[in-house]
Amino acid sequence: MANTARLLLSATSGTHDEPACRAEVIDEAVAHCGPDVVGWAVSTGRGLRTAVTTELAGSGVRLVPEDHAFLELVALWCALRLDGARQLPDQFSRCVEAAVRTHVERGFELDCSLALVRMAHARITQDLMGRCGELDEAHEPVTVMYELSEALFDAVHTLCTLVSAGFLRARETWHGGLVARRRELVRALVRGESVHADKATRLLGYDITRRHLAVLVWSERADRCDADLERAALDLLARAGCVARLLVPVGATGLWAWGAQPVADAVLADVPLPPDVRAAVGLPAAGPGGMRSSHLQAETAARLGSRSGTTAVHEYRALELVALMAADETTAAAFVERQLGPLAADTPAARVLRATLKSYLDEDRSPAVAARHLHVAKNTVLYRVKKAEQLRGSPLADNRLQLHAALHLAEVLGTGDPGPPGAATA
Repeated sequence: MANTARLLLSATSGTHDEPACRAEVIDEAVAHCGPDVVGWAVSTGRGLRTAVTTELAGSGVRLVPEDHAFLELVALWCALRLDGARQLPDQFSRCVEAAVRTHVERGFELDCSLALVRMAHARITQDLMGRCGELDEAHEPVTVMYELSEALFDAVHTLCTLVSAGFLRARETWHGGLVARRRELVRALVRGESVHADKATRLLGYDITRRHLAVLVWSERADRCDADLERAALDLLARAGCVARLLVPVGATGLWAWGAQPVADAVLADVPLPPDVRAAVGLPAAGPGGMRSSHLQAETAARLGSRSGTTAVHEYRALELVALMAADETTAAAFVERQLGPLAADTPAARVLRATLKSYLDEDRSPAVAARHLHVAKNTVLYRVKKAEQLRGSPLADNRLQLHAALHLAEVLGTGDPGPPGAATA
């Protein structure tokens, strides 16, 4: 096969094209199968570039010099394989790995890299099969075509195996390093450190100078799928009307996210979350400082919201008053106990009374509206409010603002005082 292959490959070489591959690759190929065969590969590589560029038109993929060398390398390896080589030379393997690294860095998927090999294989096979028709009977054209097909298939299989393995290694290295660099950068932003806006924007692929909304997503299960966290973050940012998004995995079960240009009054508390997934959001703010402040607000909302026991999205907007009042939690707990008295007991009955009284005050002391909110009868609201007033030991009009604030704190932070025996009965 080697002699016939050389006849086919060198029949119309006579090319003076400049090789796209490195000199050491060309030298190794020349040493193995001679300059005429290498001339065919270089010429074929140039033709492949033109053909593949045409075929990819409209796909959004543009060939760069590294792709030119890669396509020429496919032709060189096919030539070496037809000339009897069984294993890719070391220089070839290194060239393939370098090309694959550029594909990873450009955001290619593995299928795109393999597609270049397949397109080159199809063109080379078509070209060489056509040349078999020029052979005389002494060369047994049918046998040559069979052996040619088999050798080219084997060459491409070897190359695809190398590309696949190299791609996965390169992607793991690149993305691992990229994620680590992006994570460290956003940590620096959250710490309030000064960063170069243009460099940060390029590394993150996200404009840090715009107006941002921060989202935290986490799971209560160690085996929670990352896709669930990402989907929850993307759903929240989409509901907020964000036009760009930045997602940064943190730890095994956490995700930090930001969205650009959010709608200021978007309500996110009712956005459904996957099972065992929790989320918190800050307030929109501009620039690198806005990324930090919104993120810290989301952290506060996550901390306070988790203590409330609710599974809805924790919005800092709804928890800001509690966050301000609970800056010193010891003082806040003492304030709650003073204002609520026995009503602060940590019992189911006291919790029902507190919830009813807070809803009554939230709705401007309208028992009908509070009843609709609580899904109970109006008379039930009136009875519970009276019971809470008696248990507190003073009229609702006394220190009404402080009472309402204490109920807010108790709802979010809870109460630790079990209260005297039999203190609250609904």
